[in-house]
Amino acid sequence: MIVRLHPQVDNDLLDAMEYYEREAVADLALEFYQEFRRCAEVVGQRPTSFPEIDDGIRRMNFHRFSFHILFEIIDPETVEIFAVKHDGRDPDFGLDR
Repeated sequence: MIVRLHPQVDNDLLDAMEYYEREAVADLALEFYQEFRRCAEVVGQRPTSFPEIDDGIRRMNFHRFSFHILFEIIDPETVEIFAVKHDGRDPDFGLDR
């Protein structure tokens, strides 16, 4: 399945990675990005295995970080990740994308 990224996802990732570089260590930022890539791959392999939290919106939690991916199944061959957000962030963040 094709995994498409909404243009704002790059900003979501950069914000999180810059935080980890600033507050922790640079290696943690890289590990965060690697976790995102792994999650995106899993979403592409089995998107229907993740719970639908709203009309067509599904969520996959990161394993190591307090973040999650919000995505939609666009068609039988495409999913779009439209937000990467911290679990403590406003629940409505990214839903208008």
